[in-house]
Amino acid sequence: MAGALHAAPARIEGIRVVEHDSKTRVVLELDQARGHKLEVLDNQPRVVVDLYSARIDAALPQRSTGIVRRMRHGRHPGDMLRLVFDLQTAATATSFGVAADKDGRGHRIVVDIYPGGIGQEAVAEEIAAPANRDVLIAVDAGHGGRDPGAIGRGGLQEKTVVLAIARRLARQIDREPGMSSMMTRDGDYYIKLRDRYTRAQQRNADLFVSVHADAVRNRRVRGSSVYVLSEKGSSDEARRLARRENASDMVGGIEMDGLPPTVATMIIDLSQNASIGASMEVGDDVLQRLHGVGRVRKSRLQSAPFAVLKAHDVPSILVETAYISNPQDERLLNTGSYQEKLARAILAGIRTYFYRNPPRGTLIAQRVEAGEIPDQEYVAIRGDTLSGIAQRFNVPLAVLIRTNNLPNDRLRVGQVLRIPTS
Repeated sequence: MAGALHAAPARIEGIRVVEHDSKTRVVLELDQARGHKLEVLDNQPRVVVDLYSARIDAALPQRSTGIVRRMRHGRHPGDMLRLVFDLQTAATATSFGVAADKDGRGHRIVVDIYPGGIGQEAVAEEIAAPANRDVLIAVDAGHGGRDPGAIGRGGLQEKTVVLAIARRLARQIDREPGMSSMMTRDGDYYIKLRDRYTRAQQRNADLFVSVHADAVRNRRVRGSSVYVLSEKGSSDEARRLARRENASDMVGGIEMDGLPPTVATMIIDLSQNASIGASMEVGDDVLQRLHGVGRVRKSRLQSAPFAVLKAHDVPSILVETAYISNPQDERLLNTGSYQEKLARAILAGIRTYFYRNPPRGTLIAQRVEAGEIPDQEYVAIRGDTLSGIAQRFNVPLAVLIRTNNLPNDRLRVGQVLRIPTS
């Protein structure tokens, strides 16, 4: 009699590690459900997770996060994959499985690790998917591998700095209640442009954010910009930038595939209209928050025919964080504090958008329906008036002044205002 047929191994497609106040959470993202066994060891403190008939297709996080010092993996007899999390100190741990939602997305194994205590062992069972899922943000670090992107006068490469910013953004998203992230790349390797947004589509992402750092011949030009997709581009500069970014597939050693450009563009653009409005709305929110970080190159949302933004069913924006060709911007981009500010501003814009437009079936939608809406923040830009801001957010002027403890109705550019929700 022929041997039993084995189902295809489950693939671990992503690994996220997030530090919380009382624990460190490790999330394994799989393409199909898989049982697992958890064991905590005190001798050389570590957590062991065994998965049967599984393989790992994701890069292991390389940096220490929370109590997790490093990760490693290996194969064991019986087609078993073993993941080992080396810890900073002795710990206890719990785990649970999360089944996919109705669209088949979201098979996960979640491991929560708590400092202190003695080891324990548990076998986790698959449980029903939560009724309210996280909003999923696809974070794309531009360029990578043999394609360095723009290079500053001091030698800073775009591919390096945008990966650092993208990682910070992803970590901040994962700390935000009701949100989670996926990264198109989490290392120095090249991914063709079409594959970047295809990955977001395959995971049913709610938003695609591509992070870049521009360069121009005029080294005095500096500041941030936000772009959305259009056929022509809002300016000569926008069209130039799109040509440079779209050429990345040639630099990376891979030609653009598929149909003749005019036909491909027509087909994609016909289906793009559904998400272009959402892209513009979230792009405006992100751009507004970038005013509070530093100089903004373009105070209005820009548009250009970026290939990486052509995920027709996923709202998509491209953030040019700064001009790496400008010596001052290059120095700022190379500092962790500025990278963190940029990531925080991008997340703030994303948060504002999704609390105003919560996708159905998400935790954020549930919170909005329950009236649990966090206060917003607004960064004043040139031409703003306090009365105009109050009218825009439908808040009485007196309440806005009182909430922010303002001595009068004067505003300064860059001033951060808290906008009460009620």
